Amino acid sequence: MLHPGKMQDLAEQISETQLEILAIQEIRWNGTGLIKKQNYSLYYGGPRSKTGQAGTGFILLKKMQNYIIGFEPYNERLCKLRIKGKYNITLMYMLQQKTIQKKLKNSSMIIYNIC
Repeated sequence: MLHPGKMQDLAEQISETQLEILAIQEIRWNGTGLIKKQNYSLYYGGPRSKTGQAGTGFILLKKMQNYIIGFEPYNERLCKLRIKGKYNITLMYMLQQKTIQKKLKNSSMIIYNIC
């Protein structure tokens, strides 16, 4: 997502699907933050000093924004999104595969429901 317009391209592709939340790898931005646009928001976490490597995050449609309890990046390869539901809280962890390749062969996201 280092090239201009990539975030907008991704948001347009998401709006054509039924997805409301999408986990993203290789954001390649440094630091952490929240970018709010008209139709979506992007939570991201990357390395503190290097731009162009790693980075994880979540892109959400605007209607999901009111359900977000918190976003916590642990490092450039792991972040957590907390979502409030009607009866529970859902935790979504984004794990970049390079660090967990031995443990999880085909999965890069883990979702927990807390009742």
